[in-house]
Amino acid sequence: MARLLVRSGVNPDEPDMPVVTLVVDPDGPPGEDAVARLGDYCYEGDGAFHLLPTDGWVEHVLDGDCLEVAVAVYPFALGQVGVDASSFPDRSAVDPEAAMVLRAECAVDPDRYALTPPLTAVFTAGPDRAPGDVGTDADDWPIVFGLRPER
Repeated sequence: MARLLVRSGVNPDEPDMPVVTLVVDPDGPPGEDAVARLGDYCYEGDGAFHLLPTDGWVEHVLDGDCLEVAVAVYPFALGQVGVDASSFPDRSAVDPEAAMVLRAECAVDPDRYALTPPLTAVFTAGPDRAPGDVGTDADDWPIVFGLRPER
């Protein structure tokens, strides 16, 4: 199961800034595997892999102290990493062309969440690694998902 948290220490340039962080298991369920594979399709820069917002994004919904994050990806991008988009029948409410490949939720402090940048750092790690430890090693490069671009 994907693990979601808001934590500091993700951005080395601003270590005190809280960041929405999603940890997926590349050997886990299909949604986690699909998100992990997207790292091979991203462009590399600044110690991270970046998915273009025209290929996919993350939707954040805060309801009280419950944060839900949903990963939306266009079929073309999924196909580039060998994932069949038809495996994911749910579609984004903001753009029905995009497949919803993964959802995760967690309890957050709404005031702390308000300080997060408009992105989600996605790390790959197995269930044996604590979510708070992921991203502390220089070799742990996140896949950075932005929010859906405005049209």
